[in-house]
Amino acid sequence: MMAASGSLKVWASMFAALLIAGACAIAAFSPGAEAQEIGCRGDVVLDAGHGGTDPGAVNSRYGLNGLKEKEQTLDVAERLKALLEDKYEVCMTRALNSETLSNSDRAAYANTTGAKVLVSIHMNGSTNPATDYTTTLYGKWRKDKALAQTVFGSLSTLPAAEGTGAIATRAPYSFASGVLLKSNMPAVIVETVFITSNAEGKLLANGTGARQQQIAEKLEAGIETYLSAH
Repeated sequence: MMAASGSLKVWASMFAALLIAGACAIAAFSPGAEAQEIGCRGDVVLDAGHGGTDPGAVNSRYGLNGLKEKEQTLDVAERLKALLEDKYEVCMTRALNSETLSNSDRAAYANTTGAKVLVSIHMNGSTNPATDYTTTLYGKWRKDKALAQTVFGSLSTLPAAEGTGAIATRAPYSFASGVLLKSNMPAVIVETVFITSNAEGKLLANGTGARQQQIAEKLEAGIETYLSAH
């Protein structure tokens, strides 16, 4: 009887361990598991704006279901990450199959990475399909403005979507966003282009990825210029 009782205890312990392992495995692959690179430590945090159930601005003229900001910002962020990784460790706030993250969630995650800068990538929207310009937003003057100005300087050389010369610009300005205000490191929101612009929509949706790559390269140059001086 003593031996049987001991065996039952061993089997019970093993069964409990298997149940715990199974629960952990399910949690690891639960919805939203790819939302953030948990445990990532890096120099740069890239935040692809919107995501999950939040599409951001939409250009309904292009694509089967419209050209969505959340998809385009992630495309640019992934290209930018690839460009930066030769010199810096890069963390991403979200991946393709991610949950809907609040601005506070994004800032809280960035604060765990030890990063030097946070760049939140967006595309603007307007009811006027002719409107198109680039700008950057900062939260706290002392913490963020230098980064916003430096990245803006690079974005301002982005070629115009149509015609010749550089894209139109709006000077960097203050914006009360939790991504900016709650992050510990210098942070900037980059409103790279207007996704609702007819000209931008045509370029972004042409399947080549050339416009997304242009935007990523301008962001890379601005980030590298800032980090080299700070």
